[in-house]
Amino acid sequence: MLLVERLLERAAPGLAATGDLDLASELFDRLLRSGGGAARQRAAYLRRGRLTDVVGELARTTAAA
Repeated sequence: MLLVERLLERAAPGLAATGDLDLASELFDRLLRSGGGAARQRAAYLRRGRLTDVVGELARTTAAA
């Protein structure tokens, strides 16, 4: 079990009490599918081997948020 899975399991009662368990579970599942920001940054770098591509990816992600 991943550490973040253990954290979600431990936090589940509190999240359920505030109505946030479904959202937290959905976001966790999305993170597992996408690999998160670190995976996007690695992929951006691997495309051309340029750190400027990583910075560009960060800027696009931040602007979209």
